[in-house]
Formats: sequence, C-alpha cells, structure tokens
Amino acid sequence: MEKAAGICGIDHIGYAVADMDAAKKIFSALGYKMYEDMTDNFRGVNVCMAGLGGVKVKLLAPLPKGKSPVDGYLKKVGSTPYHICYEVDHMEECIKKLQKSGFMLLGEPAASVPLGGDVCFLYSVEIGLIELIDYKGCRG
Repeated sequence: MEKAAGICGIDHIGYAVADMDAAKKIFSALGYKMYEDMTDNFRGVNVCMAGLGGVKVKLLAPLPKGKSPVDGYLKKVGSTPYHICYEVDHMEECIKKLQKSGFMLLGEPAASVPLGGDVCFLYSVEIGLIELIDYKGCRG
C-alpha cells in the first residue's frame, strides 16, 4: 500500500481517560507539560494537550452526562491510548485514498474547536481508530 496523499506526519496521540485531573497528575509526573483545558461539546469531551520532547498527547475525558464515543471505549477497556492523529494537507484526497485501502469514514470532516483546523475519524479493523487533522497546509 502506498502512502496516503497529503499525510505530513503524526500530530498527536489521543489518550482516553476517565479522570482528567488524575491523568494530568500522572502525565505531569512523567515530565509532560500540561496546556490549557478545553471543552469540545460537539464530540462530548474535555481535552487537555500535553507535550514532552516534541511528542503531543491529547487527553480526552467524557463530559458528565455527555454522549461521547470515548465514554463507551473507557467502559470497555479503561484509560488507554485511543487514536493516532495524522496531520494532512489535502483532507478529501487523503480520505478517498484511505477508504480505498479499507478504512471506514466515521463522520464528515468538521472543525475542531480545541485544536483548530478540520478533523475526521476513520477506522480500520487492522489498526483501529485514526484521526486526520488539516490545518490548511502542513506546518512541518
């Protein structure tokens, strides 16, 4: 399989957590710098970006009484890495190519309030959930 059109690299790793405050303490103890907490009402999650040595982790905790895909995932497997997010510069082309490779698009691209840019999620039985983010051109 050839590289999907427009993939620039890994943007972040999404990490599903049940308790945001507890997760932030643990990631801080590992040396991560915590950034501002944000709420993504569209996806039903609280978000906190964390960084360490060029690696970004996006902590995701379901909103209370919200409807979030993260909530169901946490009930099944507990706190764990949830997805890998790839930065792209041609979202539609990349989606089409990934679909031809067996990925299923889980929803049309939509604006990401916490991160900026447009995002969408795709799923493959072989590797699980991925996110694509398009900041309107690779940031390099």
